Amino acid sequence: MASKALCRQRKALLQMTQQVSRDPLLQCLAPRLSRSMATETSLPEFNTPSIGTSMQSPLNTTPFTPRRAAPTPPDVLTTVYKFPSMEPMRFAYYPVNKLYLPLRRDILHRAVVFEGDATRQGTASTKWRSDVHGSGRKMRPQKGTGKARIGDKKSPVLRGGGVAFGPHPRDFSSGLPRKIYDLAWRTALSYRYRRGQLVVLGNEIEIEMGESRWLAQIMEWNHLGQGDGGSLLIARAPSENLSQAFLGLEGHGRLKSEEDVDVKDLLKAGRIMIEKRSLDRLLRRHSSDLNRTVPSAISIGSTEVIVQMSDDYADFKEQPGDDPDDVLFNTLYGVRTIQLNRPKKYNALNGSMIRKIIPRLKEYQKSALASIIIIGGAGPKAFCAGGDVSQLAKDIAENGETGQATSKSYFGLEYKLDHLIATYPKPYIAYLDGITMGGGVGLSVHAPIRIATENTNFAMPETGIGFFPDVGGSFFLPRLEGFLGTYLALTSESLKGVQALYAGVATHYIDSSVLSNLTARLAELVFKDYDNLHTRLRIIDRTIEEFNTGLPHNEPPPLAGNLRLALDYCFRYDTVEQIVSALEKERDSPNAPSQIKEWAKTTLEKLAEKSPTSLKVTLRQMRLGSRWNTAETFNREYHIAAKFMRHPDFVNGVSARLIHKPATKARWEPDTLEGVSNDDVENFFKIEEGEDSLNLLTQG
Repeated sequence: MASKALCRQRKALLQMTQQVSRDPLLQCLAPRLSRSMATETSLPEFNTPSIGTSMQSPLNTTPFTPRRAAPTPPDVLTTVYKFPSMEPMRFAYYPVNKLYLPLRRDILHRAVVFEGDATRQGTASTKWRSDVHGSGRKMRPQKGTGKARIGDKKSPVLRGGGVAFGPHPRDFSSGLPRKIYDLAWRTALSYRYRRGQLVVLGNEIEIEMGESRWLAQIMEWNHLGQGDGGSLLIARAPSENLSQAFLGLEGHGRLKSEEDVDVKDLLKAGRIMIEKRSLDRLLRRHSSDLNRTVPSAISIGSTEVIVQMSDDYADFKEQPGDDPDDVLFNTLYGVRTIQLNRPKKYNALNGSMIRKIIPRLKEYQKSALASIIIIGGAGPKAFCAGGDVSQLAKDIAENGETGQATSKSYFGLEYKLDHLIATYPKPYIAYLDGITMGGGVGLSVHAPIRIATENTNFAMPETGIGFFPDVGGSFFLPRLEGFLGTYLALTSESLKGVQALYAGVATHYIDSSVLSNLTARLAELVFKDYDNLHTRLRIIDRTIEEFNTGLPHNEPPPLAGNLRLALDYCFRYDTVEQIVSALEKERDSPNAPSQIKEWAKTTLEKLAEKSPTSLKVTLRQMRLGSRWNTAETFNREYHIAAKFMRHPDFVNGVSARLIHKPATKARWEPDTLEGVSNDDVENFFKIEEGEDSLNLLTQG
């Protein structure tokens, strides 16, 4: 019987330990017997040299090389919101060693135990003799008086005296070094930040009325209420209305001043809302363990664990000359809108815009308040007419190699953004309302939902300016049906209106007049926390269908029937010369329908205007790109773009077609297909040894 009881006890203990190990917070709040010393921080490995190789000769004259100072850690980015509207106000940057620390369950557990022990108290109040204040002088003479000996003031026979061994209040508090406790504070805040559960608010939070019901509705609508685990609001000096409103919130949230908050409070609530000034004060107060000379390392015994981040925001900070209003961001409940705001330039994409969009997308990715991201363009003409290649060509013409390096950096920045969109874990919707070319294609075609309107004008015109279809064109163009992608890449043919849907470039087609209503309707959607991306996209798809008014009956697919068969037949070849020869046969064939003959003639004229080098490189790109994934696509295009920056066709083509007014005919070098050898083409796809690669922001 005893053995069975022991087995049951061991089984129960094992189940409890497994339950605790599933959730890091449960491990932090677990009782002492299940304290976990596990940590997510990986310690560096040390290779112990064998005897005879590790010992250096006393006569060794190798000069001592001092250890290089650790670099300053990059900053992490957070958005400051306005309460209670939850509109984004500005960005705030914090060092990684304050708000991006790795999870340390053992440190958090020690801090929680320390705080709990400090608040535990006994109930007895009896004083011991040592607790009674007073001298040791006897209260009255004893010898010869006949009175009992009562001793000094501390005697238990006197009122107010002490006892020798009576019950005494026990001190349950335990000790914890301040540096460990400060590290636990920043680890708890970092844990919330990494999970998107730290909401930074503007200073001096104020509400108009102190009604709990009104505040509860705001909390629920913004996913901060009881259904999402409730929230803890930390304020420096809460106002009277705010304090009164929180009194009746029950499970929706709690209000605490920054002086009353501890580590356990940061771990218990579902969300943490905190004033920026309170966050700054708490981080300064709990930074005693930081070594200012090596700010990127945390000392653990004799080992240093370097804090690493996958996202370096240093490249995306605002630079001198950046227009503060070239991208506009807005919030409508769970929808976050991004509006390109250069209508006079047809919303051409430049580095300033990219440096604004990337941090926002990363912030929206972590935020539990952001459910859907929508990108569009300002003005009635364009979504985005492409990258600002005119400025790049001018820079190369004026500064030579320095301009080439600057242009290469721009394309690297642009491809990082495009790849981030292609791998984005939240619903991302692009409104292709207007001209969508070049860089605008990169912002839209990788989105899971791409909405075309009657104003859409989609094209990849790069071969006409001595460049190649980049921004992920190697990935999506070869994957269009048949050889349509090759046709669009070589000829720069545009797809207008519903044609983008027929070609597979767009996923939906609606009238531009209902886009604002669609945005408002999408803002009403509320997803369940456990809904995956596929489920959320399916819900969005059904919502978009509510605004579907059908396809235009007077615009049949232009590339269909016999014309589509001729297109696939001509563009199936692997050399541009063979494609040209096939088109010439169709043009000159006496049996070909007039529609196909006219199409072949027009296509030959378009190809004759393009850069021969661009045509051959683009065709090779289409054939290789069908085997590339998204990460390889942008890395390869990064190297190809760098080589085009050194080729004269790029500057000549951009100058002739975009800079000169009116546009002129470009002078290509070489100016014939025969002048471009196979070695010249293959050189664009070679990655030289030691050449830098593109450091993408996400994996995939």
